[in-house]
Amino acid sequence: MIQASSFIDIVLVETSHPGNIGSAARAIKNMGLSNLVLVNPKKFPHGDARALAGNAKDLLQHAKVTKNLKDALQDAKYVFATSSRERSISWPSISLCEASEKILSLANQNQKAVIVFGREDSGLTNEELQLSNEHIIIPADEDYPVLNLAMSVQLVCYEIFTRANQNMEYEWQDFPEYTNKEVNDLIEHFKKVAIKSGTVDPNNPKQILTRIERMFRRLNIDKMEGNFLRGFLSKIEKKIDT
Repeated sequence: MIQASSFIDIVLVETSHPGNIGSAARAIKNMGLSNLVLVNPKKFPHGDARALAGNAKDLLQHAKVTKNLKDALQDAKYVFATSSRERSISWPSISLCEASEKILSLANQNQKAVIVFGREDSGLTNEELQLSNEHIIIPADEDYPVLNLAMSVQLVCYEIFTRANQNMEYEWQDFPEYTNKEVNDLIEHFKKVAIKSGTVDPNNPKQILTRIERMFRRLNIDKMEGNFLRGFLSKIEKKIDT
């Protein structure tokens, strides 16, 4: 979960299809956020919302429901609105990247940042948009710039998550690494077999055994890899001894 996530609200205005509420809840939880606010939803609670929420049903259970957008924004320090519609009156706009940085800055100061998403078919009205401080622009191809509700929520929450975790390092490993002792035993086993097989002259090993040891320590061998190598070396050693 994103640090200070309790100070970030995702608000959905008059969502028509309950499945979209469930999909949005799932997108929100995927990205480490937890506060869902529903403004006058057409059908909620609903089985379709629960079905599409997956393991984010807890967000539905704790969702705040209000009759209008003004009630949903009462505790807000700063409000961001999202919409793809052209407006007759221009409104202060911000890129999604810039908005995510500002949202996190506010939340980390324990100030409520709210992101508002409009109706599936018509977005936000001009009056609703004017309740926001800035309008988030989500770029899309001009030939078809239409995003569904859950996609829009996912994009915004992803950008916030990425910004919050931009220094994270990701490593993929399906088995635990060999311990230092296990690596040492593997190296000694390899040296023993290398000498037994005649591959290395024990009286004149030069630098090869040092290089092999360095290689094994550099590889971060996991238990499956290490155990396979130990078994492989044992088979070779058995052949040599017979």
